[in-house]
Amino acid sequence: MSRKRAGRSVLLDAVKVPALLDDIPGGDKNLVPASAVEQPLDVVVPMWPVSDPRPGEPEYLKLFWDDALVADIAWEAPVLPKDLQLSVAVDKLLDGPHALRYQVINSVGDPSESELLPLLIDLSPPSLGGAQGMLTVVEDPDEIERDGLTERYLRNHDQRLRTEVPSYTKPVAGDTIVYYWDAEPFAETWAGEYEIAFADIGGPFYIDFDSELILQRGDGDRYVYYAIRDRAGNLSAFSKPLKVAVSAGVRTFPMPSIPQATGADGQLRLALNDLRLPLLVEVPDEAVIYPDEALRVEWGDPGDPGYFSATTGYQGREREFEIPEKYIAAQGATTLKVNFVASGDKRHDYPSPAVELFISQLSKGLPTVNLVGVASGKLRLSQAPERVPVTLGTWPLMAEGQLVDIWVTGVLPSGQDSAPFQVLKDYEIKPGHLAEGIVVVNDVVVLKSFLATLKLDTPFTLHVQVRFAAQAAPVNFPRLSPTLTS
Repeated sequence: MSRKRAGRSVLLDAVKVPALLDDIPGGDKNLVPASAVEQPLDVVVPMWPVSDPRPGEPEYLKLFWDDALVADIAWEAPVLPKDLQLSVAVDKLLDGPHALRYQVINSVGDPSESELLPLLIDLSPPSLGGAQGMLTVVEDPDEIERDGLTERYLRNHDQRLRTEVPSYTKPVAGDTIVYYWDAEPFAETWAGEYEIAFADIGGPFYIDFDSELILQRGDGDRYVYYAIRDRAGNLSAFSKPLKVAVSAGVRTFPMPSIPQATGADGQLRLALNDLRLPLLVEVPDEAVIYPDEALRVEWGDPGDPGYFSATTGYQGREREFEIPEKYIAAQGATTLKVNFVASGDKRHDYPSPAVELFISQLSKGLPTVNLVGVASGKLRLSQAPERVPVTLGTWPLMAEGQLVDIWVTGVLPSGQDSAPFQVLKDYEIKPGHLAEGIVVVNDVVVLKSFLATLKLDTPFTLHVQVRFAAQAAPVNFPRLSPTLTS
């Protein structure tokens, strides 16, 4: 353990107080959180370098809080770590600066003093500035007073309402401004927090309420206010609320339309078997879109199999958006949400209501798997090669990245089912497959040795499943069940 030299005397290391907050630039040093004074304050005395208490030759430790003795302990046996975990009573923990030190008297009566640990207990909440601390609107306050907070105001002011906190008594680094946006005064509907850094001390202190929050909280009279929490955890009174009349959500959108889908009232159905490409999603003419806004269509939600965001109009038509076929197929046998979004800037979107679209799974035009050597529904084991090739033709909506599983089941001579033989597992469709399908490939085979374990003159079955996206529901293709003969 290191010791520090002050003048000609050697001082023991200062005590540790686990509850102390970490120091920050420009903030109070060795600050005790207000919550820590509700119970005795833990103090840990570091073990001093030389200790040799013995029966009849005790060693003493004296702990001082502001020069008042708060602990006096003696040992005649080795000092244990738990013996150095002390505390200061609650009645000593008063508002203001304090200091902790200790003294060790060794077994021959020589005293050693410790370094002083200054610390600060702050139990005084911040005081708000003038006008009971009420926020003021920074940008075009006359417009807010005249028209209220409108969509037009937000669009012309970077999609935000900027307010200023009046100067208050002695801002300190680490103060946090906690602000609220309420439908009723002092409902304490939290809206955000802003921690003051040392570089911010000179102010001004701005609170920006962005359009996303404003629109989420809805139209009507709203009450905007704040409180200041210092680093010790003391909370000021609430400021006087600033009343704002909000009419920012007046624009409403209809749902998108999908001409190939059937249904009504936002509950639509799309049959993959009857799909005609391209599949278009249309933004209705009655949807008011401003010239500086961009449109997009959201096909599903992010994270869904087949999620797609269409951002370019189909063949230059600004209100029609094409959904590529691979994203359509990936949604088979599921219900997804489809809507459009108008985006005027990077920080806020205006979404339409979503239609719920059920997509029925593809079932027409699916190829039957083929096992080379099968003729008239039979496979002669004696004529089969050691590796019997398996092929699979193309299918509607076939696309790169789809995953294919092929496996074989059969019956053993005992009459029990055999363990499945896996031909393909998560086999990924590549561009070269799109024209001819899965043709003769060395690894796409059934081993003759597996077939030889099956019961003769009995059918065995090749199964095929295709997933149109990694997490999509599998589509069962037609099975092949030839009879195995000798």
